[in-house]
Amino acid sequence: MEGHERGVAPDTLVICGAIVTPSLKGRGLAGETLKALRATAEEAGRERVVAPVRPTVKARYPLTPIETYMRWTREDGSALDPWIRTHQRLGATLVSAAPASQVMTGTVAEWERWTGLAFPETGGYVIPEGLALLHIDRASDEGVYREPNVWMRHR
Repeated sequence: MEGHERGVAPDTLVICGAIVTPSLKGRGLAGETLKALRATAEEAGRERVVAPVRPTVKARYPLTPIETYMRWTREDGSALDPWIRTHQRLGATLVSAAPASQVMTGTVAEWERWTGLAFPETGGYVIPEGLALLHIDRASDEGVYREPNVWMRHR
């Protein structure tokens, strides 16, 4: 925004989100969407395309730091995570981890309602589909979830 206010021409497209309808998953549409966004950036004269990537199977490893997880590979050398792998197959490279790309807070009661779990004491909890632990503080009646992601660069 500061650059815009100073009249600096944009040179980067940030892909903030793209979702494939669940019933259409597995048809290669995610990759096609990324290709279309990259083409749009090129047509607009953008030098770079970057994306904050939410790893699709990170929830299976909520205790593993994102900085470690993002570097895990399969035997063939490709990324373990399918969504990171899709980006890499299209030429993207890992830029950095964002350990707290989204921070969500709520009361203990709200987190119990949202997750269907009980949080009887202060501490870290594994939550459904969470990429990291939910931290509950009973004394302050607050739960804080910091969701990580991985920044990737396409051009």
